[in-house]
Formats: sequence, C-alpha cells, structure tokens
Amino acid sequence: MPSDSGAGRLAWLRSQGLGLVCGFATVLLLALGSIVLAATREGVSAGIGMDDLRGFFDPPRLAHLWLYLLFPVVGLYALNTTLATWDTVVRRFRMGIRAPSAYGASVVHVGFLLALASHAVGGFLGEDRGGVVVASGWQEVPGFGEARLVSLEVDALPDGMPREAWATFEVRAGDGTVRRERVGYNVPLSSGGGARLALLGDMGRIWVARLASGPESCALAEGQSCRIGGETVHLLSLGRGAGGGPSALVRARGPSGREEARWLDGGGELALAGGRPLQLAGVAPEQAVLLRARETPGHPWALAAAIVLGLGVLLLWRRLAAPVRATPG
Repeated sequence: MPSDSGAGRLAWLRSQGLGLVCGFATVLLLALGSIVLAATREGVSAGIGMDDLRGFFDPPRLAHLWLYLLFPVVGLYALNTTLATWDTVVRRFRMGIRAPSAYGASVVHVGFLLALASHAVGGFLGEDRGGVVVASGWQEVPGFGEARLVSLEVDALPDGMPREAWATFEVRAGDGTVRRERVGYNVPLSSGGGARLALLGDMGRIWVARLASGPESCALAEGQSCRIGGETVHLLSLGRGAGGGPSALVRARGPSGREEARWLDGGGELALAGGRPLQLAGVAPEQAVLLRARETPGHPWALAAAIVLGLGVLLLWRRLAAPVRATPG
C-alpha cells in the first residue's frame, strides 16, 4: 500500500535517534552562542538584551550564525517530538491502555513543546514599553492603568547600594477601582498571567510639581503629564519665577482651544480650555521609583509549560512508585 510505504519512509522523522541528534545539536549550538555573546557583548551583540530575538536580525550578522542554525534544528526537534508523541499515544490507546500514568512521558513532551513555543512567542512578540517615573501623583503605566507610590522600603548594603527594595503602589484601573500592589526587584507588577510586567528599576528623590484645579490635584516630574481640570497637562520643565519662587512650564489647551506652553508661578493660575483654572500648589523633592513596563506574551505559555511538565512528572512518579505485582506461576 503506497500510504504505508510513504509512512515507512518518513518514520525517521519520529525516531528516537533523530531526537537525540537534535538534542545534542541544540545543546552544542547554545553553548557556542553563550561564548559568542560573551565575546561580542561590546560589539555586534551590544543591542541584544533579555529574551528579545529580534536583535539578532537587525541586521543579520555572521557572528550570530549559531542562532540561525538553531532555528531549523529546534524546528526539526519539535516536529520529531510531536510525531513521536502522537505515535506513542495512538499505539497505546489502540492497545487498550487507559491508565493515565502510562501517558506521563507524552505529557512531559507536550510541556516541552509549550516551552519551545513560549521562547518563540516571547522572543519575537515581546516589547519594551519604556520607563515611567512614579512618585506620589497618579502616573500612567502602560498596560496597568495609573499608579502612584505609597511607600518605599530599602535595605542597603554598607556601601549604600540597595540590597533589597520594596515599593508599595496604589494602582487605579480604567473603571476607577484601586488596589494595592507590593513590588520588589524579583516581584514585578504583573497582569494577564505574566503577559505584562512592570519591573522595579532605579529609585531616588526627584523634584515634583503639584498642580491643582479645584478639588483635583496631581504631582508631576519633568516630562510627565496628567489629566486635570478636564485637560491633559504636560510638565515641560521647572524653574524660578520673577520673584525667585518656584515656576513650572506646562503645556495644555488654553482658552483659545489651541495647545500652548505657558509658565505657571506659585500662587498664580492659568485658564484651561474648559474655563477651569490651573494652579501650582508647590514644588518639592519627593521619593520616586522607575517602573519599566514590558509586554511579555511568552510568559503565559511558559506558565502553561511548567504546569504540564509538572503534571507529566507526577504521572511518571506515580508509575514508578506503583508496587510491582507478582505474577502466579
């Protein structure tokens, strides 16, 4: 039968030997890659960071040939694992084997495939959304709504460098609900099963202008903006007014309806487009932290891979731990 002969000719794609060859080739190429990256960190690999794979193709370089070879090897490895797993599951099911523990190795293989997918998704679809300085005023953090710093605890080394830091934030979602989050160096702000992260970065004291419009207020560092008085107000810079007091250069829509930059002195006020006044309540140094937002779509895949791998290991353990029954005769 042609179909059987064709399947026989392609049997090597699911063979254990091919899997071993792909596995050894993957380890070898990754080891070579670690050496190349370390040697070219200040050169052609300077723009490569974290789990972003796009940097290897912008532009392609001969030094990264190990990665370009790794893609077909891993693709063949994934195909081999998929075909071998499918063949094993089908054969055992047809033989009438229904015990879940008999499929433990196959479940582990599925977890391995999910792990490969997580690296590909995260490497090509991940995105750095930039850093946001967060102080006592509400600031937009991409992917999380708005956040403001409530407290900061720092455990410093003898030389003054922070050994451990914990920042407590109030995070306000689009529907207005507010929740508290505690963020550390290894405990980022997270949402979507890890698909979005806000990592704790630098910290220190910065000059902050507190703006007010009626009962509303917000605190801004230079380069930040907030929604107040029905308008979006950008703080361009801080300075000194004619009398030596604090002054802030802000950009917002004025009474004419056009966006314009104007100086706002302490004790004075500016009219916004809707007619509401904008006042500078004060300028003072405040504790602030840097949150670096990242889109990490591979993390949910990695979480799923970990769960599936754990389930597979549990099934294998149950199978190995099962008592051996003596056969009569």
